[in-house]
Amino acid sequence: MRILLLKYIAFAAFTAGLLTLPHNAQAQQSSRLYFSGYMGLNTFSSREFTHPSTNGAVEMKNGASFAGALGLRLSPNIRVEGEIAYSRSDLSNMTLDTGASGSVGKNVKTWLYMANVYYDFDVNWKNITPYVTGGLGLAMHDGGVAGAPGGLSDASDTSYNLAYAVGGGLKYQVKPGMALSGGYRYVGTTDFDIGDYSIDYGAHEFRMGLHYDLPVDLFK
Repeated sequence: MRILLLKYIAFAAFTAGLLTLPHNAQAQQSSRLYFSGYMGLNTFSSREFTHPSTNGAVEMKNGASFAGALGLRLSPNIRVEGEIAYSRSDLSNMTLDTGASGSVGKNVKTWLYMANVYYDFDVNWKNITPYVTGGLGLAMHDGGVAGAPGGLSDASDTSYNLAYAVGGGLKYQVKPGMALSGGYRYVGTTDFDIGDYSIDYGAHEFRMGLHYDLPVDLFK
């Protein structure tokens, strides 16, 4: 719990810092093509699941996420990114509709392949730009369940699912061609399967990003 709290404090301090950094760099880009790298904290609420013999809920522990994306600015306000992201969450506790509950083992590893659209608001905040984002793509969940209560069998499986994301945040232009960002997004997928378990997936992701313009302009 202390580690999680420290992560939240660090994220809040980073976001607040974006608002207090000196504004001595011009808020401009040197290319329409850029690379983004992200790291984040994924948090989960209890997720529902179904099983041929019972239903219930399973808890997933908070975990880190990492992503890389190639972006293209279509206009001063609209940009698109192709993103590949990875996260992992350990399973902790399972509760059945029958009332049985207990800790479970194993984890869920998730790869996301996303096409995201960003809208950067044109506001008079010097080097700071608020944005909103949404995306669609494919999720690959590779997971396992072990030691489930009620005599449910162990299972492991790989599942491919539709994924979506919505969010927003702030971007700070450090200098021409380089920017930092801090934001939040909700990532959800259709129910994924681990053997006979069909599990609902949704993560609240708090993440930081570094954006670097590539020395190539496709529209010169």
